[in-house]
This record gives sequence, C-alpha cells and structure tokens, in this order.
Amino acid sequence: MKNLLTIVIPCKNEENYIVPLLEDLLQQHGIEGVRIIIADADSTDATVPLIKTFKDELNVEIVKGGPVSVGRNNGAKLVTTPYILFLDADVRLFNHHAISDAVKCIHEEKLDLITANIKNYGKDLRASFFFWGFNVINKIMTKNTPFAIGAFFLTRRSKFEELEGFPNKYDTSEDYILSKKYDAKKFKIIHHHFGQDERRFKKLGYWGMLKYMAVNFWNRNNLKHFEKATVNYWD
Repeated sequence: MKNLLTIVIPCKNEENYIVPLLEDLLQQHGIEGVRIIIADADSTDATVPLIKTFKDELNVEIVKGGPVSVGRNNGAKLVTTPYILFLDADVRLFNHHAISDAVKCIHEEKLDLITANIKNYGKDLRASFFFWGFNVINKIMTKNTPFAIGAFFLTRRSKFEELEGFPNKYDTSEDYILSKKYDAKKFKIIHHHFGQDERRFKKLGYWGMLKYMAVNFWNRNNLKHFEKATVNYWD
C-alpha cells in the first residue's frame, strides 16, 4: 500500500482531534508504512508536539500549511504515489478496512475519485440526522455531478494534478468545486462511513448550516458566489 497511497491532512490548532485520527490510522488494515503528510497552518496549541509523538509508529511528517486548500495542495505537491487520500484532522474511521477498501476500489475499478458517507460521532442527534440527509441527497446528486467531501477525498494523483488541485481562491466549498470537474462515471461513494462531530454546527448553528448548504446548492453553478462566500471553521 505504501507504494500506492499517500495521506494528506491539513490542520490548525487541532489538539483535541488529531490524536484520535492518528490512533484510527494506526488501526487501519494494510496501510503500514504509508506516508502521512500533515500540513500544519502554524498551530499555536499542542497539535505539533502531539503529532510528533506518533513518529515511531506512523510514517508521519509535518509540512507548511495554510488555509484548507493551500494546506492540501502543499501536501499534494510532495506526493509521488498514484493515489492521494485527503482527510480532515477531525475525522474518525469506524472500520479498520475503510482506507484499504477505498484504495482497492479506485485501483481495480480504474476510478479517479472516491469518497465515503459521513456519520456523526458526537452526541447531538440533530447532527446525526443532518449527516444522514446529506448522504441521501449526495447519493442522488452525484449520479450526474460528483461530490467527494474534502474530509475523505481519495483521488488519482494524475487526475488531481490535471485539474490543478483544490482552488485556493475560495474560502468554502472548494471540495465541491473540484469534485464537479471529475467524470461522474469515474466517481464512487463507497459503503463505508467516516466520522465527524457537531463542531461545525456549533459554530454556524443548525439553521445557519442549513441556510449555508441551501444557498451553496442554489448557486452550485455560480462560481462568483463562492468567491464572495466566507466560512472559516478554524477560527
């Protein structure tokens, strides 16, 4: 697997989340030795020291990050393997075969892009319902327009480079803007879940998040909207 895959994780001040993710990666079947590039945006908390405690167990390195797209792209520039898996620092992996199954799928089925379903690992049932609804809608939409969530975005490196990576000029929905450039026939949502909690809902509020998603969906073909939209989950 280490000759096929590199994992890239953008982060900033993720001391409360990065350790569970790295522990989950330790439990993933078949990814021993896989290079893990963490693009850190000048964290001021314990994020970097915590990452360094895993250097004896994981092939992890820290590089210069920035805003989410910048961090992902900075990490991707260092990748030499055929596939890149972008994860967010607050992701949890429930199945020990999630990554190996995703890589097997993209490789054997000759796909360009893969994502998974999202599941809440927090305690707020409203977030669980929201994520469930998102999965249903995304499954319907992506028959024509691929949408790989940036939190679990597995791509063929050659295609990612051809599409010039994540667009840096957008503060939000950069994963959707890039995803829709892929061929729907070369995209798949695998039958695994990755987890996130309700922290984004706590920041924007549930009605605020619903409005945010609805407005973005309405303007999904209007890139000028995304040039003006601003959402910074880290601050």
